Amino acid sequence: MSLEALLWVVDLPMNVCSSSAFRVLGKLADRADKLGRGAYPKVATIAAQLDCSHRTVQRAIRELLDLGLIREGDPSLVQRARADHRPNVYDLMTSALVLHEHLASRGDTSVTPPDSRGDSCCRNGVTVAVA
Repeated sequence: MSLEALLWVVDLPMNVCSSSAFRVLGKLADRADKLGRGAYPKVATIAAQLDCSHRTVQRAIRELLDLGLIREGDPSLVQRARADHRPNVYDLMTSALVLHEHLASRGDTSVTPPDSRGDSCCRNGVTVAVA
């Protein structure tokens, strides 16, 4: 579950898409990572959760694709499933994902490495011993 992706959906204007598409977008956001990537719930699962038809979910996904709110994602995420049972993968076009891809395309990297948590491996800097 991605709180960041869900908050992105909640902040969208209500008139950006139909109500059924908005509800499907919420279900996709619930399954995406924090940037909005890699949501791949089955149409049948979404339809059951929203108490609607499979065709309604398919129309909503098509609408979201046409509006540019989602795009087709990385199919390698579902490679382990049988070829005839693989769900489609979608990425939500969250502001975080767009910014992340923009920075990656420029070659920018973050200043602080993601695993860095301070000076825990060595004793550079102030020492407690007196000479």
